[in-house]
Amino acid sequence: MNVVGYVVSYELKGPDRLVENKIQQEKIRSFCEENRLELVKTYTDTVQKDSEPRHALVEIMNIATEKGFSAILVYSFDRIAQEEDLRNWIIQELKIYGIEIFSLTEAPPLSVGQKAEKKSGTLKEKLRDLPSLPEVVVRVTELVQDPKSSAAQMSRLISQDPGLTSRVLRLVNSAYYGFPGQISSIQHAITILGFTTIKSLVLSSSIFRIFSSKAGMSAGLDYKNFWRHSLLTALASKIIYQKLFYQADENIFSAAILHDIGKIILDQYDHDNYSLALLEASNPLLNEDILNSELKYCDVNHPFIGNYVAKSWNLPEPISEVIRYHHSPLEATEHQRLAVVVYLANILSHLVLDDEIFSANSFDDEVLKNIGISEDELVLFFAELRKEAEILQDIESFFK
Repeated sequence: MNVVGYVVSYELKGPDRLVENKIQQEKIRSFCEENRLELVKTYTDTVQKDSEPRHALVEIMNIATEKGFSAILVYSFDRIAQEEDLRNWIIQELKIYGIEIFSLTEAPPLSVGQKAEKKSGTLKEKLRDLPSLPEVVVRVTELVQDPKSSAAQMSRLISQDPGLTSRVLRLVNSAYYGFPGQISSIQHAITILGFTTIKSLVLSSSIFRIFSSKAGMSAGLDYKNFWRHSLLTALASKIIYQKLFYQADENIFSAAILHDIGKIILDQYDHDNYSLALLEASNPLLNEDILNSELKYCDVNHPFIGNYVAKSWNLPEPISEVIRYHHSPLEATEHQRLAVVVYLANILSHLVLDDEIFSANSFDDEVLKNIGISEDELVLFFAELRKEAEILQDIESFFK
């Protein structure tokens, strides 16, 4: 393995600097001998501050494309740069050319993904006390998946939970479904809404009630807007999927309504840091800003931790994958179509609820090409969703 060394000393003058450089050079040479590495050359800079030109380091980066070496050895990572962001940028730039940087005295600095995994370990420790899903939710899901189950069985099950019964009846009697005050039995409601919709609403309402806003909690996530956005995204996903593929999907509503569940997890289990992330990235349409801000303050983002919680609850795999990739749907493997639809619905919902003017620039061109949707079709979906939002107000309480 061919390597080069990089040496620099800070805040040392005259003979002291020369001695320090020689010590580093000797340690790099000895390390290469002990590990049978071919030391091509050792580059030395004479800077004392990060602001001074790094001629030797620039030379190394310029010749990186020549592939004459595959690694750079330094005494410590701060020799690359004392400022962390600059150091990480240099490390990532060299990785593009397949060149790693190794320190003789330190473990490699953590990448963003590794930081997220490390933080997730801390959050996972906190989430040991994560409530289990109510038994009624588990049993409703089982009934939906059983082809022999009946509306009567579902009715008896839901009726065992008075709060859930009340919310289902409140929903079916809302203006949205067009039966104000006419439906008084759960079985009748199930007949109207269907098994799949009932499952989705039972699941989402139960989860959102588990994580309702805590009394005395400082400003953070706006739960009312969160519920509205989640429900409108679910409605939009159902509409888009049906019109694009001329069929329904049993997981689309649940996956869409729970796509941002990770935001609630961060707000409840890492509230102070997440509040800072929300302040820094307040525009919900700037996906990268949101995810980077969450990583900056929480070291994980909401798709990552939402996916973890969904898996811990044994939710259907399509739901957990959509949660993980609703901002980057083309990375999804098994359920990319669902992820793309929820990605579109998520953006349309934000545009509608924030009274934004429709703009195709809000969407990733590659995602649009992947699903074969035109700007004109998006405009039509946007207009239809604005109408849906007008009658959404009276069913927000379903999640409270």
